[in-house]
Amino acid sequence: MRGHRESLISAHHNYLVNDMLSPGFVLGAPGSEEDFWFLADVVPPGEAMPRISGRFFGSEGEFLVSLRSSKVLENPGDCALQGVAGGFRLIHPSGEVLLSVHTQAFTNGYLTRIQGKLYDREGALRMEPSYEGVKVYGEARLALESPV
Repeated sequence: MRGHRESLISAHHNYLVNDMLSPGFVLGAPGSEEDFWFLADVVPPGEAMPRISGRFFGSEGEFLVSLRSSKVLENPGDCALQGVAGGFRLIHPSGEVLLSVHTQAFTNGYLTRIQGKLYDREGALRMEPSYEGVKVYGEARLALESPV
């Protein structure tokens, strides 16, 4: 028997998470100034670029960087934000890509694919690549109806 899965699809913009389309999703408690969180916010009609925010940690639980609407706020890990066609990449000084965000335009809307391995402050895996999207673990809301 299959368990219940949150699902909600936008006619305008979606993300690919846990093998389904979602207009937005969040891990952890958005806005926390201490803990891990990740927000792929709902993109309103008339806009195309996703708003990615969060506090990201390394696999050992060390605080690396925080983003707000795809812009770096704090960066003790000396990570680089690199713009690429249709999105951006967040790169650790070791050269490892922490997060890759790419938005593709279709006739009737947009799809953003996110790739990356994200950890919380205890070093537990919270998100990892899964095919062309991501798989998430732990506390999450996988179907946001409006921007956070």
